[in-house]
Amino acid sequence: MKTMDIRIHRGLEQIGGCITEISTATSRIFIDMGQNLPGVGEVTTADQDWQMVEDLFSQNRKEHEAVFYTHTHEDHIGLFRYVPDDVPQYIGEGAKEVMVAKYESIIEAILKVNKANRFKLKTDDCNEQKVSMEQAETRAPNHNAMLERIKSFKTWGRPKPHSAPRPIEEGDIRVTPFFCSHSAYDCYMLLIEADGKRIWHTGDFREHSYLGKGLMPTIKHYATDIDVLITEGTMLGRTDQCIHEREVSRKMALAMEAFKFVVVLASSTDIERLASIKQAARLAKKDYYISNRFIKKTMSIFTRREASVSKGLFDFHPKFMRPSDGNATMRNRGFVFIASASQLGFVKQLLEGLDPTEVLLIYSAWDGYYKAPEQVKANPFYKQFRDAFNNVVDIHTSGHADRATIAKVITAINPKESIIGIHKDPGTTLKSLDIPEVLKVKVKE
Repeated sequence: MKTMDIRIHRGLEQIGGCITEISTATSRIFIDMGQNLPGVGEVTTADQDWQMVEDLFSQNRKEHEAVFYTHTHEDHIGLFRYVPDDVPQYIGEGAKEVMVAKYESIIEAILKVNKANRFKLKTDDCNEQKVSMEQAETRAPNHNAMLERIKSFKTWGRPKPHSAPRPIEEGDIRVTPFFCSHSAYDCYMLLIEADGKRIWHTGDFREHSYLGKGLMPTIKHYATDIDVLITEGTMLGRTDQCIHEREVSRKMALAMEAFKFVVVLASSTDIERLASIKQAARLAKKDYYISNRFIKKTMSIFTRREASVSKGLFDFHPKFMRPSDGNATMRNRGFVFIASASQLGFVKQLLEGLDPTEVLLIYSAWDGYYKAPEQVKANPFYKQFRDAFNNVVDIHTSGHADRATIAKVITAINPKESIIGIHKDPGTTLKSLDIPEVLKVKVKE
């Protein structure tokens, strides 16, 4: 008797916070266990998040259970800490390395604050400083526990060129990961086989990539005879068209040539964007610098894992700056500095004394971080960073598929039974694509 069941616990009417459950009589898997994005879905406390995950795992229990993550963005993996210890969690090998580096960096930063506050207490018995130190001491053990949990994740590796990925079996459910491009490192689509059904889960994706075989060749070769397609629809309600990273790099190079001193605000975990910045700096004949230890770690991971297979594209060797560095060569020749949103204080120090007309900020992130009120309220750093510059240009492309690409994927896969649209704004619909493949099957949105 066929008993395969699909439940979308979160994601049908919101971007992020994704949780999908697929089960049989004896087994079940969850795809992603995401934290809600700021301003999206219900605002929850840590206790409420824990209780929700506790409820998920206390109901519909199966002999075999596991969680599979498509990538490392918090709206897909943020609730990993609440998953029961006896439930295995799977992620891409490279993605796990980045997660480990992230939490190691957080712990290092907490301990650094802790040490600084202890020093201050010796010289100034201030209650506010005592509170800060106590908070740092309280948070460090929590992050240590999360780091150990991440280290326990099971992984899959990206197969060599011309090789098929290996399936992972949890009870009578088979999961096969297929590499895809997104704005995080080491992202995957998943083929799930259970009870004679074939389900394709896209995760978050876009069409173009510096890495891998490319989206459509993967889809056409492996996403065959699919019964149910579960696809993201982030861009369904938008008219934006995604440009290739090569075009991002070309635009950046032109901007870098026009200004002597360039700061680029970009993600530390987006390998393709970092490569675009590196290539642009080379074309503009400028050295590129960093000072953030987390980005130093991610670049080291990317170089070790990808430099050879990418023929040097992902071979990162930035110059590392410390706050005490006073580099006359930088000021004479100009520079490109890759920054995170939390580094505004350092950047102001770096730019002190320079002619503001010669300084440019390239904002290379989602514009909602500084435009959307709920995003600004949740994390004001992006807007504060952007507002600190007289000269700013936005050069970015989405990590998500635009409408044309979503339609292309649905048409190529042409599922037999149904399409489920997740990770999309309320009120947006796959039916708006107006293609036969959507109209002929059941659409759940």
